[in-house]
Amino acid sequence: MANESKIRGEARSRTKPTAGQQGEQVNVRLTQFGEVMNRPLDRKALAEEGSYFVAHNTTNDASTTLAGHAAPVLADADDTMTKPFVFIRVPTSSTKLIVLDFIEIEVVTAGANGTQACWAAELDSGATRRSSGGSELTIVNPNMYSSETSVFSGTTLALMGGPVVSAAESANNRYLGHGTLRPSIEIAGDIKMFVFGGSPEIAGTQAGQAAAAIRTSVVALPPVVLGPENQFLLALHGQASQSAAGVYKLRLGWHERQFT
Repeated sequence: MANESKIRGEARSRTKPTAGQQGEQVNVRLTQFGEVMNRPLDRKALAEEGSYFVAHNTTNDASTTLAGHAAPVLADADDTMTKPFVFIRVPTSSTKLIVLDFIEIEVVTAGANGTQACWAAELDSGATRRSSGGSELTIVNPNMYSSETSVFSGTTLALMGGPVVSAAESANNRYLGHGTLRPSIEIAGDIKMFVFGGSPEIAGTQAGQAAAAIRTSVVALPPVVLGPENQFLLALHGQASQSAAGVYKLRLGWHERQFT
């Protein structure tokens, strides 16, 4: 046919092609067999191309794995947050955007003498908010075939959990939200699951459970995208009567996309 045309593309079903500049014409991304429709960029595809990473607290033990703050209360986690449990700051030199996927916090040892188990989250940008405390997390590429490394790899004080002490918010601060996971103090075995960009109807605690029962609490947070010097802070807190730190296992996942 006179008007017949052919689509030319680059056969890459697993490895990432070179990122193009804004407005630049690039080849269509094909499978190795020439199909124009490549697989959706879900977690499996992102992991297959080496863009998906997970992190966890370094030590796997029974009682001292990752302590939180000794007495985190509302004043430490409100719109002047000073005691986050999870702290993320993308390095200044990063050429990639960080797209958060999930954060899972398992209660190994519950805090003492508190009431309620609450959370609060915020975003910020600029100079690091962390002033002291916390432990660096172990970063893992779950694709054993990939040699891709995270923008956090080799960077200190950028991906942390534990009793981080943070400085005052900058003018760029954005408070994401807050909530109550249970009306009583947390108990050993509780799971706090924060899902970024998930459907809101997945959220909520296990309705009707007794206060002393182990529960999995799911919080649907909005999609969060972080660029260079952007920061994410997640705080756990109770009420003023809490007097001892909880101990937790922490796991989180994210993917990285080139933007420059």
